[in-house]
Amino acid sequence: MSLQQTAGARRSGMGAGMDQVSSWSRDIRFASGLVLLFFAATHFLNHAAGIAGVEAMEQAQEWRYWLWHSWAGTAALYGALVVHPFFALVRVAQRRTFKMPAREMLQIALGLAIPLFLIDHIVGTRVMGSFFNLDESYRAVLRRLWPGLAATQSLLLLLVWVHGIIGLHFTLRSRDAYQRWRDPFLLVAILIPILALIGFAVAGREAGQMAMAPEVATDAQIVMFNQNVTWAKTVFYGLVGCFVGFVGIREIRVRTTRQITVRFVGHGVRKLAPGLTVLEMFRRFGIPHAALCGGRARCATCRVLVLDGADNLPAPGMNEAKLLRRIAAPERVRLACQIRPRDDLQVQILLASRLKTTAPIDFEPDASAGKRGLTVVVADLRAFSSLAERQLPQELIGLLNRFFDEMAQAIAAHGGRIDAFYGDGFMAVFGLEGSPAKGAQTAIAAAGDIVRAVEALNREFGAALPLPLRIGIGIHSGQAITGAVENDSLGRREITVGETVAVAAQLELATRRVLADILVSEDAIRASGRSYRGTTQLKITIRGREKPLNALGFASAPEIAESDEDKAAAADPAILDATVSEGAAEVDLVEGADGVALLAPASRATREAAASPGEAPPVEAPPAKARRSPRKKAPARKPETPEQDGS
Repeated sequence: MSLQQTAGARRSGMGAGMDQVSSWSRDIRFASGLVLLFFAATHFLNHAAGIAGVEAMEQAQEWRYWLWHSWAGTAALYGALVVHPFFALVRVAQRRTFKMPAREMLQIALGLAIPLFLIDHIVGTRVMGSFFNLDESYRAVLRRLWPGLAATQSLLLLLVWVHGIIGLHFTLRSRDAYQRWRDPFLLVAILIPILALIGFAVAGREAGQMAMAPEVATDAQIVMFNQNVTWAKTVFYGLVGCFVGFVGIREIRVRTTRQITVRFVGHGVRKLAPGLTVLEMFRRFGIPHAALCGGRARCATCRVLVLDGADNLPAPGMNEAKLLRRIAAPERVRLACQIRPRDDLQVQILLASRLKTTAPIDFEPDASAGKRGLTVVVADLRAFSSLAERQLPQELIGLLNRFFDEMAQAIAAHGGRIDAFYGDGFMAVFGLEGSPAKGAQTAIAAAGDIVRAVEALNREFGAALPLPLRIGIGIHSGQAITGAVENDSLGRREITVGETVAVAAQLELATRRVLADILVSEDAIRASGRSYRGTTQLKITIRGREKPLNALGFASAPEIAESDEDKAAAADPAILDATVSEGAAEVDLVEGADGVALLAPASRATREAAASPGEAPPVEAPPAKARRSPRKKAPARKPETPEQDGS
């Protein structure tokens, strides 16, 4: 740390101390919250067993007691019950402005409301059971609660669960791995409280009909219950009052001291008392900004470039430094939620914000944005420029409408999403839902449907087309970034970017050189977990890569290899040559521009000759030296001239 930074850290006083607390209290608060949420989940699942009756609840309670009544479970539970609220109040007290998104305000309100009902429940069960040996079985507890206290207990269940799920969701949503499990997580989060409430109602009615001796509370029990409830609520809400008083004294103190000048590039100059984080300044002055994690140093969307005053800021804390290293942030880039300037400062927002003519609001980036394993398909019509020159505009647009309609159906039928149409081509993404293997499989299957759809369009429009339609398709699997971009003029659009998209586009371009309809990278084949017949192994040069990319070329719609012989033929070039030599009536060999032999569908005349009842004409095997057919009679495999390939 430089001398200026050391001096700035000393001047920060109480603010720096709170920053240090925030650096490690976040992890403690999160860990203790997980313990409490796990306890709530097991407790509510125990409630859900009540759908099968009180006896089922008692049996499920045995293993839950074994966990939470052990010395380790008890220490973890009550430790979390004390630690989590305390550090949550510390977190709230650190705020210098209470302008915040509605979901943050909701979470704070729920946290303050939970003790109103939870303290009564804890004292009435665990505390009273320990002192007076009261029956804590579900039979006894349900009779006490049902039906008089059923409403408050149901409300307590919902308060605890919603508070915990909100915190967990907004903690994990900035992580890439969470995107795959978000929907199942939300489904479970909805089902657990619903089943728990149903089980509570069913078992409560059953317990109310049981023949049991009525419980009579003694005066000592009533007095002790009231005293414990009053004491616990006084401690908690007294602690809340202390934090409120601390915030009030701090605000009076900072407002009666000096002010600092903060320049926000593009948003003017503000004078204010020191102590707020830069993110809180954005919120106070209504400056559009990004804050995906709500100021918890779990994302980097609020990062800013400190143009002036960086030397007077304290060094990054542990969490901020870790996150800045992760994103390889350059010098003078800091997280707006973690810096509390004590001297004049000039900052620039780095993440693009959305500006509106109406009242400024927080800009929340797309929560679904992230990096994941996807399969990208890029397709383009061949010789489209030549076709466009010979067609009337109305006919050409009508043909394109039919083409894109067929393509959209082929993509949607296999669960893909078309991200972009451009001219005579498009890009589609697979694997957004489900596993990467499923995405690769459906992408290759969709490519086969695309080829067949183009053949059907040729049959339909053949008489009106000066040239037959042909398409090239590139397919590649890998990590890609998905999300949504939005502005006032274009609206909201889902996009996919990354190297995987660029490689798929270059594979599509390479289909022209090797005379293949489809080029699939070896990565996509490996991701699919399948083998395909009728393929040729190729090495494709990719811009930006030193080594060529291994790919498989398809001269027609891909077909899955159904037998071991087919798999061996697809993998062994020697077996491939022998198969072609013996079955020339089924396929033709076409020589590519680079001297690569590709399989092409046999011509119609060849297929008709093979199917005729008469004697089939003899077929000579290709010369052993070249293993290539001298025939090039399949017009769909004829190399395109530069004049034809104008797209």
